[in-house]
Amino acid sequence: INSRIVERNFLPDPEGTDEKGPPTGHGTAVAGLMLGIIDETPARLPGATLYNASVFYSRNQYAQGATMMHLVSGLEWLIGQEVSVINMSLTGPDNRVLATVMERLTAGGIAVVAAAGNEGPAAPPLYPAAYSGVIASTAVDADGQVYRWANRGEHIDFAGPGVSVRTTRGTGEFGHESGTSMAAPTVTAHVACALAKQLASSGNVVQYLAGQAKDLGEAGRDPIFGHGLLQ
Repeated sequence: INSRIVERNFLPDPEGTDEKGPPTGHGTAVAGLMLGIIDETPARLPGATLYNASVFYSRNQYAQGATMMHLVSGLEWLIGQEVSVINMSLTGPDNRVLATVMERLTAGGIAVVAAAGNEGPAAPPLYPAAYSGVIASTAVDADGQVYRWANRGEHIDFAGPGVSVRTTRGTGEFGHESGTSMAAPTVTAHVACALAKQLASSGNVVQYLAGQAKDLGEAGRDPIFGHGLLQ
């Protein structure tokens, strides 16, 4: 499909330490949902160039983290690559530094899509998804039901398939993953296509895609599904 991945690692070299290097499972699953041909399903972004800023480190066998310094360095690199849209399948608390970078990105014409988070329907908003100008993605299952652990709120923009979706794994195999992080790549692909085809600009792409989304839940935009499902 002529896609390619350009990667840069922003973590310290693990050689000579106890570290095993950056985790690969989460990022591989996200990349697979954008570029991969899975079970004969066409790639969402055939022929695209995916720039991967590797900023995560392993906390333990099940959890990963990223420092603000590495995250900002990765985002600065992506700005330099002149990407049209950045997928951020990660969440965290409000942070003044991150908020400033998000403002710079969106003001500079780069669209940002972020996972809403998996802390549950009663949880407070997570970031960067809840920042103004960032496109927040929630997850639904094959029947259009919201992911049980998805965050909710007035900032939610769109829903994407994100419950038991089949995708690639860091082991080179395929498997099923769930979460708003897995829904964000579909929303990102829609944004990327709309921008590439000049159907919308980064400033009005949400309005454009709202007209393409399948309305779910309450009529119109709501705090569970946003403008609806992009699939």
